[in-house]
Amino acid sequence: MLLRVSKNIQQFPAHIVPILTSVVIECQRAKLTTEAYEKACVLMRPEYRTQIAEQYKKKIENIVRKPLADDARDASEVTSACIYCGFQLPESQLDCVQCKNISPFCIASGMRMVREDWTYCLSCNFPAKRTAFLQVLQTQEVCPMCQEPCKASDLPVVPDPQAQITDYKALFQLSYDKT
Repeated sequence: MLLRVSKNIQQFPAHIVPILTSVVIECQRAKLTTEAYEKACVLMRPEYRTQIAEQYKKKIENIVRKPLADDARDASEVTSACIYCGFQLPESQLDCVQCKNISPFCIASGMRMVREDWTYCLSCNFPAKRTAFLQVLQTQEVCPMCQEPCKASDLPVVPDPQAQITDYKALFQLSYDKT
């Protein structure tokens, strides 16, 4: 989700440096080296460099100093098919560049939903990737969205999520029409 925020960082002018610092640190932890490197390079620009917290400055400088290996440059975020048109795009990207639709996100992983791995919380009805939701339920037996008790055995398997996809598309279109 931080990557999504960082793509629209100019909408948060007062918080650019703290947000990008968080993105660099979390991307480094998640082994997203390309993204960490790109955002660290932005932080090293003269207008932002002086605002970086001292505790992170050295780490960010080291990330920028080490050039990316060729395989790290080629390795990018995992892609999956858009639920509307099938176009391949990064899992963190909710809006499809091909069909211009907005996909719902998984409440367990924060990534875009895919047709093949669909479930939802019985309390709040928010969608989730079944595999990600099951992982969350191994450590806590509550929904990550509504915090209601939830058991893995209660999660519905949705073999064909077309009805839910149609509902989400209508919902997103309705909110777009109001703006």
